[in-house]
Amino acid sequence: MSLWQQCQGEHQIKPLQGMLLRLVESQEQIATLGYVDTLEEQALLETLLDDTKPNYPAHCQNLHYLLKTPFRYPPLKWGSRFGQVHEPGIFYGGGTLNVTLAEAAYYRLLFWDSMSGTAPKAQIQTAHTMFSVPYQTERGIQLQQPPFDTVAAIITDRSHYQATQQLGKAMRSSGIEAFEYPSARDPNSGICIGLFSALALASKQPADLSAWWCEVSQQGVSFKAANQSQIYHFARSLFTEQDQLPQPATA
Repeated sequence: MSLWQQCQGEHQIKPLQGMLLRLVESQEQIATLGYVDTLEEQALLETLLDDTKPNYPAHCQNLHYLLKTPFRYPPLKWGSRFGQVHEPGIFYGGGTLNVTLAEAAYYRLLFWDSMSGTAPKAQIQTAHTMFSVPYQTERGIQLQQPPFDTVAAIITDRSHYQATQQLGKAMRSSGIEAFEYPSARDPNSGICIGLFSALALASKQPADLSAWWCEVSQQGVSFKAANQSQIYHFARSLFTEQDQLPQPATA
Protein backbone atom coordinates (compact mmCIF):
# COMPACT_ATOMS: atom_id res chain seq x y z
CA MET A 1 0.00 0.00 0.00
CA SER A 2 1.38 3.41 -0.98
CA LEU A 3 1.72 6.32 1.43
CA TRP A 4 -1.06 8.13 -0.43
CA GLN A 5 -3.43 5.20 0.02
CA GLN A 6 -2.31 4.53 3.60
CA CYS A 7 -3.04 8.12 4.61
CA GLN A 8 -6.17 8.47 2.45
CA GLY A 9 -4.62 11.38 0.63
CA GLU A 10 -7.74 12.33 -1.32
CA HIS A 11 -9.42 13.18 1.98
CA GLN A 12 -6.53 15.41 3.14
CA ILE A 13 -6.67 17.93 0.28
CA LYS A 14 -7.25 21.44 1.62
CA PRO A 15 -6.65 25.13 0.81
CA LEU A 16 -3.05 26.12 1.45
CA GLN A 17 -1.27 29.45 1.56
CA GLY A 18 1.92 30.92 2.93
CA MET A 19 5.26 32.47 2.09
CA LEU A 20 8.31 30.53 0.96
CA LEU A 21 11.99 31.39 0.65
CA ARG A 22 14.32 30.14 -2.05
CA LEU A 23 18.11 30.42 -2.41
CA VAL A 24 19.61 30.22 -5.90
CA GLU A 25 23.18 30.42 -7.08
CA SER A 26 24.08 33.64 -8.92
CA GLN A 27 26.28 31.83 -11.40
CA GLU A 28 25.03 32.32 -14.94
CA GLN A 29 26.18 35.88 -15.57
CA ILE A 30 29.40 35.37 -13.60
CA ALA A 31 30.19 32.23 -15.57
CA THR A 32 29.69 33.85 -18.98
CA LEU A 33 31.32 37.24 -18.39
CA GLY A 34 34.74 35.62 -18.60
CA TYR A 35 34.16 34.68 -22.25
CA VAL A 36 33.19 38.08 -23.67
CA ASP A 37 34.65 41.58 -23.94
CA THR A 38 31.56 43.81 -23.99
CA LEU A 39 28.06 43.92 -22.51
CA GLU A 40 26.64 43.57 -26.04
CA GLU A 41 28.54 40.31 -26.48
CA GLN A 42 27.37 39.25 -23.02
CA ALA A 43 23.72 39.79 -24.01
CA LEU A 44 24.20 37.82 -27.24
CA LEU A 45 25.90 34.95 -25.43
CA GLU A 46 23.12 34.75 -22.84
CA THR A 47 20.52 34.65 -25.64
CA LEU A 48 22.38 31.85 -27.42
CA LEU A 49 22.69 29.87 -24.20
CA ASP A 50 19.01 30.35 -23.41
CA ASP A 51 18.02 29.03 -26.83
CA THR A 52 19.67 25.69 -26.02
CA LYS A 53 17.58 25.15 -22.88
CA PRO A 54 14.13 23.51 -22.55
CA ASN A 55 11.10 25.68 -23.21
CA TYR A 56 9.18 27.07 -20.28
CA PRO A 57 5.77 25.49 -19.60
CA ALA A 58 2.94 27.57 -21.05
CA HIS A 59 1.57 28.55 -17.62
CA CYS A 60 4.94 30.10 -16.67
CA GLN A 61 5.35 32.58 -19.50
CA ASN A 62 4.34 35.71 -17.55
CA LEU A 63 6.44 34.94 -14.48
CA HIS A 64 9.77 36.45 -13.44
CA TYR A 65 12.61 34.15 -14.49
CA LEU A 66 13.45 33.30 -10.87
CA LEU A 67 9.93 31.93 -10.46
CA LYS A 68 9.56 30.06 -13.72
CA THR A 69 13.04 28.51 -13.97
CA PRO A 70 12.37 25.64 -11.48
CA PHE A 71 9.51 24.43 -13.69
CA ARG A 72 11.75 24.45 -16.78
CA TYR A 73 13.91 21.47 -15.93
CA PRO A 74 13.17 17.93 -14.78
CA PRO A 75 14.75 16.85 -11.48
CA LEU A 76 18.46 16.04 -11.29
CA LYS A 77 19.79 12.69 -12.51
CA TRP A 78 18.74 11.05 -9.25
CA GLY A 79 15.35 12.76 -9.17
CA SER A 80 14.19 14.79 -6.19
CA ARG A 81 12.40 13.83 -2.99
CA PHE A 82 8.97 14.06 -4.64
CA GLY A 83 9.89 13.98 -8.33
CA GLN A 84 11.13 11.25 -10.62
CA VAL A 85 13.68 11.91 -13.34
CA HIS A 86 11.11 11.90 -16.17
CA GLU A 87 8.61 14.22 -14.46
CA PRO A 88 8.36 18.02 -14.75
CA GLY A 89 10.35 20.09 -12.28
CA ILE A 90 9.09 21.02 -8.82
CA PHE A 91 9.55 24.47 -7.26
CA TYR A 92 11.06 23.80 -3.82
CA GLY A 93 11.46 26.36 -1.04
CA GLY A 94 11.71 26.72 2.71
CA GLY A 95 9.22 28.04 5.21
CA THR A 96 11.92 29.80 7.27
CA LEU A 97 15.39 31.18 6.71
CA ASN A 98 17.05 28.41 8.71
CA VAL A 99 15.41 25.52 6.89
CA THR A 100 16.15 27.16 3.53
CA LEU A 101 19.83 27.47 4.40
CA ALA A 102 20.01 23.97 5.89
CA GLU A 103 18.64 22.41 2.70
CA ALA A 104 21.03 24.49 0.60
CA ALA A 105 23.97 23.53 2.83
CA TYR A 106 23.37 19.83 2.20
CA TYR A 107 23.47 20.32 -1.56
CA ARG A 108 26.61 22.47 -1.34
CA LEU A 109 28.27 19.57 0.48
CA LEU A 110 27.09 17.21 -2.27
CA PHE A 111 28.73 19.56 -4.76
CA TRP A 112 31.94 19.51 -2.71
CA ASP A 113 31.96 15.72 -2.60
CA SER A 114 31.27 15.48 -6.34
CA MET A 115 34.63 17.02 -7.21
CA SER A 116 36.96 14.24 -8.28
CA GLY A 117 40.21 13.98 -6.39
CA THR A 118 41.33 16.73 -4.05
CA ALA A 119 39.37 19.98 -4.02
CA PRO A 120 41.23 22.83 -5.78
CA LYS A 121 40.95 25.03 -2.68
CA ALA A 122 40.45 24.56 1.03
CA GLN A 123 37.19 26.53 0.67
CA ILE A 124 35.00 27.44 -2.28
CA GLN A 125 32.99 30.67 -2.18
CA THR A 126 29.89 31.28 -4.28
CA ALA A 127 27.38 34.11 -4.70
CA HIS A 128 23.66 33.49 -4.21
CA THR A 129 20.33 35.28 -4.27
CA MET A 130 17.61 34.78 -1.67
CA PHE A 131 14.02 35.74 -2.41
CA SER A 132 10.51 35.18 -1.13
CA VAL A 133 7.23 34.54 -2.91
CA PRO A 134 3.71 33.82 -1.62
CA TYR A 135 1.86 30.64 -2.55
CA GLN A 136 -1.85 29.92 -2.46
CA THR A 137 -4.01 27.08 -3.75
CA GLU A 138 -7.31 25.34 -3.11
CA ARG A 139 -5.62 21.98 -3.70
CA GLY A 140 -2.88 21.62 -1.13
CA ILE A 141 -1.53 18.97 1.22
CA GLN A 142 0.30 19.30 4.55
CA LEU A 143 2.54 16.26 4.91
CA GLN A 144 3.68 17.43 8.36
CA GLN A 145 0.13 17.06 9.71
CA PRO A 146 -1.95 13.98 10.61
CA PRO A 147 -2.28 11.41 9.21
CA PHE A 148 0.96 11.88 7.27
CA ASP A 149 2.88 12.55 10.49
CA THR A 150 2.67 8.81 11.21
CA VAL A 151 4.97 8.17 8.23
CA ALA A 152 7.32 11.10 8.90
CA ALA A 153 10.33 8.78 9.08
CA ILE A 154 9.69 7.70 5.48
CA ILE A 155 8.96 11.21 4.23
CA THR A 156 12.21 12.52 5.77
CA ASP A 157 14.41 9.54 4.90
CA ARG A 158 17.79 11.05 4.08
CA SER A 159 18.67 8.89 1.09
CA HIS A 160 15.77 6.66 0.05
CA TYR A 161 13.27 8.54 -2.12
CA GLN A 162 11.34 5.70 -3.72
CA ALA A 163 8.30 5.98 -1.43
CA THR A 164 8.20 9.79 -1.53
CA GLN A 165 8.60 9.86 -5.30
CA GLN A 166 5.57 7.58 -5.56
CA LEU A 167 3.79 9.91 -3.14
CA GLY A 168 4.71 12.84 -5.35
CA LYS A 169 3.36 11.01 -8.40
CA ALA A 170 0.07 10.34 -6.59
CA MET A 171 -0.22 13.95 -5.44
CA ARG A 172 0.43 15.23 -8.95
CA SER A 173 -2.13 12.80 -10.42
CA SER A 174 -4.69 14.00 -7.86
CA GLY A 175 -4.29 17.61 -8.96
CA ILE A 176 -2.29 18.83 -5.97
CA GLU A 177 -0.69 22.18 -6.78
CA ALA A 178 1.27 22.83 -3.56
CA PHE A 179 2.36 20.83 -0.54
CA GLU A 180 4.23 21.33 2.72
CA TYR A 181 6.51 18.72 4.25
CA PRO A 182 9.05 18.32 7.10
CA SER A 183 12.67 18.93 6.15
CA ALA A 184 15.08 16.00 6.21
CA ARG A 185 18.08 18.33 6.58
CA ASP A 186 17.09 21.03 9.07
CA PRO A 187 18.13 20.10 12.65
CA ASN A 188 15.03 21.96 13.87
CA SER A 189 12.69 19.97 11.61
CA GLY A 190 11.48 23.05 9.77
CA ILE A 191 8.87 22.97 7.04
CA CYS A 192 9.62 23.00 3.32
CA ILE A 193 7.25 23.72 0.46
CA GLY A 194 6.92 22.16 -2.96
CA LEU A 195 4.91 23.50 -5.90
CA PHE A 196 3.92 21.19 -8.73
CA SER A 197 2.37 24.05 -10.65
CA ALA A 198 3.14 27.72 -11.14
CA LEU A 199 -0.59 28.29 -10.68
CA ALA A 200 0.08 28.00 -6.94
CA LEU A 201 2.27 31.11 -7.01
CA ALA A 202 0.34 34.08 -5.65
CA SER A 203 2.66 36.62 -7.30
CA LYS A 204 4.36 36.94 -10.67
CA GLN A 205 7.38 38.65 -9.10
CA PRO A 206 9.79 37.57 -6.35
CA ALA A 207 10.12 39.82 -3.30
CA ASP A 208 12.76 40.58 -0.68
CA LEU A 209 15.69 39.83 -3.01
CA SER A 210 18.99 39.82 -1.16
CA ALA A 211 22.57 38.87 -1.97
CA TRP A 212 24.23 36.06 -0.02
CA TRP A 213 27.68 34.56 0.12
CA CYS A 214 28.35 30.89 0.71
CA GLU A 215 31.58 29.18 1.73
CA VAL A 216 31.84 25.39 1.61
CA SER A 217 34.70 23.24 2.86
CA GLN A 218 35.23 19.68 3.98
CA GLN A 219 34.11 20.70 7.48
CA GLY A 220 30.81 22.36 6.59
CA VAL A 221 28.99 25.25 4.97
CA SER A 222 28.63 28.90 6.01
CA PHE A 223 26.22 31.53 4.68
CA LYS A 224 26.24 35.30 5.14
CA ALA A 225 23.89 37.95 3.81
CA ALA A 226 25.81 40.68 1.98
CA ASN A 227 24.48 43.47 4.21
CA GLN A 228 24.66 41.64 7.55
CA SER A 229 27.41 40.45 9.85
CA GLN A 230 25.71 37.28 11.11
CA ILE A 231 27.11 34.01 9.81
CA TYR A 232 25.00 30.87 9.60
CA HIS A 233 27.16 27.76 9.86
CA PHE A 234 26.16 24.17 9.24
CA ALA A 235 28.72 21.56 10.25
CA ARG A 236 29.09 18.59 7.97
CA SER A 237 28.27 16.30 10.90
CA LEU A 238 24.69 17.63 10.91
CA PHE A 239 24.04 15.80 7.65
CA THR A 240 26.17 12.66 7.92
CA GLU A 241 25.21 9.14 8.90
CA GLN A 242 28.04 6.91 10.10
CA ASP A 243 30.45 9.67 9.00
CA GLN A 244 29.14 9.53 5.42
CA LEU A 245 27.09 12.14 3.59
CA PRO A 246 23.89 10.38 2.42
CA GLN A 247 23.47 10.38 -1.33
CA PRO A 248 20.02 11.45 -2.51
CA ALA A 249 17.41 9.27 -4.14
CA THR A 250 19.04 5.87 -3.82
CA ALA A 251 16.72 2.90 -4.18
